[in-house]
Amino acid sequence: MKKIFNGLFLLAMIVSMNACKKLELAPEDYYASGNFWKTAAQVDGAMVGLHNQLRGFQFTFFTLAELRGGVFKDATGATGTSSLNSANIIRQDLRESSSGVSSWAGLYGPIFQVNLFIYNVEKADFLAEADKKYYLGQAYGIRAYYYFHLYRTYGRVPLATEPKVLTNTPTSAEQAYLARTKTEKESLDFIKADVERSATNFGTNYTVKFSKAMWSLLATQMLKAEVYLWSAKVKIDGAAPTTTTADLATARTAVEDVIARTAKLNSFADVFKYGNKGNNEVIFAMRYQVGEATNNYGQFIYAQTDPMSSFVTVGGAPLTSDQAGASAADPLKIAGGGTIIRYEYKYDLFTKYDTATDLRARSTFFDFYRTPTATASNKFVNLRKFLGTIDGTNRSFADDVPVYRWAEALLILAEIKNKQGQDPSVEINAVRQRAYGSNPYPVYVNGSFEANEITIFEERGKEFVAEGKRWYDLRRMQDATGDPLAFRTDLPLIGVLDKATQSYKLLWPIDRSTLNQDPTLEQNIGYPGT
Repeated sequence: MKKIFNGLFLLAMIVSMNACKKLELAPEDYYASGNFWKTAAQVDGAMVGLHNQLRGFQFTFFTLAELRGGVFKDATGATGTSSLNSANIIRQDLRESSSGVSSWAGLYGPIFQVNLFIYNVEKADFLAEADKKYYLGQAYGIRAYYYFHLYRTYGRVPLATEPKVLTNTPTSAEQAYLARTKTEKESLDFIKADVERSATNFGTNYTVKFSKAMWSLLATQMLKAEVYLWSAKVKIDGAAPTTTTADLATARTAVEDVIARTAKLNSFADVFKYGNKGNNEVIFAMRYQVGEATNNYGQFIYAQTDPMSSFVTVGGAPLTSDQAGASAADPLKIAGGGTIIRYEYKYDLFTKYDTATDLRARSTFFDFYRTPTATASNKFVNLRKFLGTIDGTNRSFADDVPVYRWAEALLILAEIKNKQGQDPSVEINAVRQRAYGSNPYPVYVNGSFEANEITIFEERGKEFVAEGKRWYDLRRMQDATGDPLAFRTDLPLIGVLDKATQSYKLLWPIDRSTLNQDPTLEQNIGYPGT
């Protein structure tokens, strides 16, 4: 079977543009000539390359979307053998000199490649019209996805929309820079327009390729629901949204289309299993394969050399596992596949589950303890989700990482309904019912707007661990006053920012290196130049 993410085409065609640092758009013209873009096979190879590049940014997306969510430990890992990474991001200690991510998170390089693809496919006369439209539907959707991450991170962003690297040569360095949009609205409107371009090109073509590991119309519909839900709820340019009713209606139509065309799996754990790629619940996922590419979740688990035999179960017994061949020294049978603990979730997040009956608890986390186990500092979790597969005697962290799936479609609909003043309990209970399997689940009954919103947030928090959702949820979801839940520091494991002194941190700072290299850029308001 064809491996879709070898990316050999893209690796051969990409020229380093140093675009991540200053959005310079005038390197030497190399691949706009007659060397490429002549056959349908080449276009198909280019789309494979775009997806390979997209997958390469999976952990960047995770960093932007989850690390600031208030559920990670910093300092030393559970086994005492490693220091945890990204402490400044986890602690919300972001500043110009220590921004957490730099160079616009590196996302303009792949955006330029999407622009190149769009430019050449739109003028390709050798493609069948239906094929051309499908490719453009994918490309505009992917570009909107990149820009939506940038928008939620920085607010106003530079909009690179054409392959200027290929079509003209600026006469001065200043002409090679792109300014940020003057308003957040301008950036958001562009993302909406790209989503609509994607949907229009797809038309009614719901074809899904490569077992849901390539962008499709359903992926665009999920992105559309996300974008318009954000637009309906989150302040823009410092003001409350003015198009909430229309945006909620648009988001709801999109996500209901998705729900009508997807289905749940009866087992939460089965959604992520290596041997179950492209299953009925998945809408779009980053594809990983043994021998081809692995994800980054080996950093979330103990190393083979860690002293796991010194830990016990919650009941004080030696660690055991339901995996054949596992031992107290290697309870998850990582078989040398782990690297070293670099990212560790707080045990408090594990306690949010009903650990006796909610099957997500131990499908998501591996809990282990020192004695006495009742002492708070003796309780630990590693990520069990995305554990990968054993190929012979070697573990490979090659599980797919979902971008969109059935449970999120339901909880997005619940959030939309709640904002519309309707009862979201049907969707909440459907997700809970699957989570608890044959166990009785706590039936949710419709409450106030804030009670519903917090319940949806908590349900998302248990459902989407490590899938890159929580920080964006804290920014988008609201309390009774309309403030983001990021400010609700009175609620345990929810609020992460003090509204009075840290509200500017809803946006990330632009790093000093990028500012120094492009004199036309200005820092996000609130960040001192330190």
